[in-house]
Amino acid sequence: MSEGRHDFREIELDPLPSASTSRRRQNRDDDGDHDERRLLPGNAFASSSSTSPHATTKMPAAPPNVASIRQALEGSKRSADAYNSLRTPSHNNSLPNYIVSNRDVGADGLDTREEFEGEMQIPPGCKDSPWTFGSFIRYFGPGWLVCIAYVDPGNYQADIQSGSQSGYSQNWVILWTQLLSWYVQYMCVKLQHYTNSNLAEAMALQYPRYIRWMFWAIAEISIILTDLPEVIGFAIAINLFNSSVPLYAGVLLSFLTTMLFLATLHKGSYFIELTACALVVIMSIVLFIEWDLSPTDSRQFLAGAFVPAVKMDPSAIQSIIQIIGAVVMPHNLYLHSGALESRRPPPVDSYKRQAVRLGLWDPFIPILSTTVVNWAIATLAAIYVWAPAQATGAAIPDSLGIASFPDYLNVKGGKIMWGIALIAAAQSSCITTTYSGQFVMDGFLKINLPRWARAIVTRCIAVVPCVAVAAAFDAKAMETMIDIVNSSLAFLLPFALIPLVRLTTSAQYMGKPYQAGKIETSLIWIATFLCFGINFYTLVAPGGDYFGQYTSQMTVVGVQMNIIQDIVAVFYTGCCIYMCLAPVKGSPLPIKQDGKGFEESDPEGGVLGSIASAAADAGDKAKALAQDAVELTTTTTAA
Repeated sequence: MSEGRHDFREIELDPLPSASTSRRRQNRDDDGDHDERRLLPGNAFASSSSTSPHATTKMPAAPPNVASIRQALEGSKRSADAYNSLRTPSHNNSLPNYIVSNRDVGADGLDTREEFEGEMQIPPGCKDSPWTFGSFIRYFGPGWLVCIAYVDPGNYQADIQSGSQSGYSQNWVILWTQLLSWYVQYMCVKLQHYTNSNLAEAMALQYPRYIRWMFWAIAEISIILTDLPEVIGFAIAINLFNSSVPLYAGVLLSFLTTMLFLATLHKGSYFIELTACALVVIMSIVLFIEWDLSPTDSRQFLAGAFVPAVKMDPSAIQSIIQIIGAVVMPHNLYLHSGALESRRPPPVDSYKRQAVRLGLWDPFIPILSTTVVNWAIATLAAIYVWAPAQATGAAIPDSLGIASFPDYLNVKGGKIMWGIALIAAAQSSCITTTYSGQFVMDGFLKINLPRWARAIVTRCIAVVPCVAVAAAFDAKAMETMIDIVNSSLAFLLPFALIPLVRLTTSAQYMGKPYQAGKIETSLIWIATFLCFGINFYTLVAPGGDYFGQYTSQMTVVGVQMNIIQDIVAVFYTGCCIYMCLAPVKGSPLPIKQDGKGFEESDPEGGVLGSIASAAADAGDKAKALAQDAVELTTTTTAA
């Protein structure tokens, strides 16, 4: 062996190159965030900054540190073992989780998360993870966390106004909105499991820096708006139990819910999911008891429960919008796609598809339960407000809410049971807003606040306006705040729904085997355009809830409101068109097909195939280097 042919100082070993980095190297040129290493023959990484040729002097290079070479050899062996564990999963329900995502580096250098993080979960029902009761129960949980958004105080108020103003005629809206939300949650499941990214991460990849910041701000606003009804609901519930407690004091006491939630964070996500399940069960039992004690007109209820068979008043459009805004909340899309990270399966086709199947049915029972809860509230409002007004010809109150409705509950202990349901609904809010806020901030901006800090910040922002309104006005003003929130959430929904639909129907992002089918794509786009159309109509229609009550006035205020309405309409339409037509960025996640290796599943070259060859070649190279080091050390010592 020629002594001068080796300069070990120029060689760098990379134990296991990141799959997502390899797949995305083509986009780094746009950022100026170049990898300073180049791939030499044999897949050994060498520094691109090293310009000196191999030494030709007769004097040998300094003897290498044999211990460091052995350490590099061990690192290469561990990397190869990690890869082999993915090729041949062991017979248990977890595998090493080397994060592989199709998140990209944005134009401003937004980096990605690529580290060893926890364990991957093989879903129950696969050959490596047979069905057991324990594995089945533990795999289900995010559905209960998500369904909290369908039974918060904002939903209560939307249901009260629906039942009190139109009786049983809008119960079908509740059902079909819940079914739509079920499918929307299914799209979140597909996005997470087939791409290993949540909605905030995926949106951060799609848009330039300033547009991404705007969408982040809109997502944060929707989360804060979601927290407002919960703070108000908690204050009203406390006032129902003890009327001597003023509403502003009840708002301040809502910090107790935050503290209780923070005290459970150390118990992990599974405990939080069980807590969410318990809260939904509590409010369901209480409201079912009230419904059972009330004289329901079963015939009219069934006539309006499934299809629009009961005649509706044309003015019911605003009530429908509030139901949509209260049920399909924007923050829930970020929450569900992020919460499923704890159930992320290995990149194997059968595991991914089983995880998606389980993810489809995970929220079914929770959403079914919340549908009946919403039906119960709307039916109680129809029984005790709408039906007596129809029988006597009395005027129906313009707008009932969660504070004024308990006065109409002619049930023994009705107010107390209503207060218990409100507290359960309000207590659950801190869970959803904290988790969704964390996913949003981390996904869009790569800022990962501690959950306790996130919970306190979100609740503080929500408490300040509620305290001001509660101190200066009365419960009626707080109910009006909830109406505004429900309408605003419906207005903001397309800013999360359109990107979700755009990504899950894209073959470029999801991969052709995993994108939505043609019929599925058509139906979800129709539902999305319908949501936009209803919001746009309410925005520009005379008498609409946004600006309609002012735009018809022949005053300075009326002219100003018309100008603001036009600006908002143009901005809203432009943003929605941009989200629909913006080109999709990213590439599909390499997924191993059953019965094939990663190289066979990715014949184009690659990513996981390159990981295999890089790991194998790195191991061979390390062995060769170790041998050369021993020989060189012996030669140097002899000289």
